Amino acid sequence: MRRLPALATFSVLLLPVLGCGYSSYEARLEATQGRLKDDIILNQQLYSAAQGEFAENSIFLRVPQGMAQQPEFELIPLNPDAFEVAASFTSQSANANYALHVLARRDSQEPPNPEEPPRPARGDFRSDVINVLAQVYGPEITSAPIEQVNKTVWPRSDVAPPVAFERLTMTDRNLQLIHLYFYKEESGNANYEAALIWEFPSGEAPTASPNPVDLTLGTFAVGQRAASRFSGRPDQVGGAAGDGGAAVAF
Repeated sequence: MRRLPALATFSVLLLPVLGCGYSSYEARLEATQGRLKDDIILNQQLYSAAQGEFAENSIFLRVPQGMAQQPEFELIPLNPDAFEVAASFTSQSANANYALHVLARRDSQEPPNPEEPPRPARGDFRSDVINVLAQVYGPEITSAPIEQVNKTVWPRSDVAPPVAFERLTMTDRNLQLIHLYFYKEESGNANYEAALIWEFPSGEAPTASPNPVDLTLGTFAVGQRAASRFSGRPDQVGGAAGDGGAAVAF
């Protein structure tokens, strides 16, 4: 009979431990269910990640369904050494009445290979992009207003910070709305810089919910976080870059 008080005391002490374990399990289960729901939304709204030069340079991009990648960059001819990625995606359906053009660089921080010819020197990425676009949309783009914007990471997470962009907005000579998103990040042994140029011929950005443009921006990733996404793994905790590095706007 002397054992009963001890057993009762042990049971009282054990209950909070079991309760914490159950709460942790419930939280993990809820997070998994939320991610699965987000994956369904993404797969309904976006195509799988672009391959080719995107995958080769660890740049993860999923465009809205109804858009198709064109054989080459459509805005103007480019210097082949200016960018690692130069791509255009255009609407193929009434549900995607917009276009997306992408320019990106991946500059390795590793020492150059002496057996390979040196790469031609390149100017400032942002200036080079603006110079390209000024030939398309007009010189007004050089003075267009700029703002900091944050896009929710998709699949959504309570621990991942938003994806930070700097957005330039203008209306071009054809009265179409232009949203230019600049992104910059250091990840692993490389510096990444990207410009996502959205054209909205109607003069208005889509307002649907969920918004396919925001989903594209929310799933955008470079470097090690892009490698994780290409492999189908969830983002890691520790910054928007997933490797402890911080994603920053220009």
